[in-house]
Parts: sequence; structure tokens; C-alpha cells
Amino acid sequence: MDKKLERSNADKVLRRLTNQIKPLGFVRTKPTFWVREREHLVQFIHIHKYTFGPFFRIHTCVRPLNSNLEFVALFGPIEQELSETAKFEYTEDINSVENCASTMSQFISTFSEEWYSTLGSLTTLLSSNSVLDAQEKISLQESLDGNSKTSNIDRTRSSLKIAQQGA
Repeated sequence: MDKKLERSNADKVLRRLTNQIKPLGFVRTKPTFWVREREHLVQFIHIHKYTFGPFFRIHTCVRPLNSNLEFVALFGPIEQELSETAKFEYTEDINSVENCASTMSQFISTFSEEWYSTLGSLTTLLSSNSVLDAQEKISLQESLDGNSKTSNIDRTRSSLKIAQQGA
């Protein structure tokens, strides 16, 4: 498949995916990020399109709303860590575009959502099994203790292009 068609079909996959995961509360805020805010956390999906072919990688991620990081870190598993058989690819055929978007949506609905409710839960994120580093655990604990910094919350929302509530 030529690169122009590959890129066009990749965009079609991601547009279809956006509509399919909207009922889960995810909103596309950047070309490769779908986010939803929860109390104390931002849960987000980052999708990477490989340059070597019509394939995607899905990162299931979490970030404390109170994070003081200046960048978006990908704390969370990639698809292969959640399902060894996960594979997201498409061809020039429009049916494969539809199938790829559906496969990605089903993966997020099943595996990402399960991860968010178990290993991505507040309790686990503060434990020794956490995907968060030590500083991010501190940021989360400060939030739980009612000591969030407005500047951190604003930075997190800005980094992930989350619209302000009421704005």
C-alpha cells in the first residue's frame, strides 16, 4: 500500500475509533490521545501508528491529575502486556479499516477497562505494584489528602488538552 493511502486509512481508523469509544467517556483531545478525567486521575489511551507499516500500538495509561511532570509520561501497559494476541492492522480495503477500528475499540472496552478497574485503581496505583514512579505516587497521595496544587492540575489538563469544566 502506498504511504499516502496508508496514512489516509490510519486517519479513518482513528476517526471511527473515536466514535466507538465515546460511550466509555473517552474524548479525543490530541491526534493520538483519548482521555477521560476521573477524580484524582486522568485515564488515557495513546495510540501509536508504526512508520514501517499499517499497524498500531495501544498504550493504556494513567496520570495523577496533581502530577507535576512537564510532559505526558506513558504510565501503563502496552497492548501485548494485556493480551498477547492483540494485533491492530489494516489494509487498503475499507472493510479492514472498519475491522481495525472495531478490534481496537473491543480491546479498549475489554482489556483497558479491566486494567483501569484493577491495576489502574487508586489502591493499586499507590502500592508497590504500581505503574507509577515514586514522585507520581506522591502526587496522587497529596491529591487524596486534599493537597493538590492548582498549577499541577492546570498543567495536566493543558498537557492532555482537556477542556476545563465549565469553560
